[in-house]
Amino acid sequence: MKIVNGRWQDDNNNPVDNFNVSQLLELGEKVTNVYGGNITYSRIELVSAIKKLTPKQESDLAYILSQDGLMAKLAGY
Repeated sequence: MKIVNGRWQDDNNNPVDNFNVSQLLELGEKVTNVYGGNITYSRIELVSAIKKLTPKQESDLAYILSQDGLMAKLAGY
């Protein structure tokens, strides 16, 4: 699920309907569990992207996030 031009879409760019609303509810629950009520577009995108990772990619991401200063270097700061 993602927000495009202010509207929710599934991974196939279809609008939310009776067939994919469960994906939206699941994403909303996960974002709320991590961030509570402090939800932003970036946080929705982050949780959505993490959900799509393979176990290996998730492990690699965890390693990158745990390294002091590495995220800043990757982002060009």
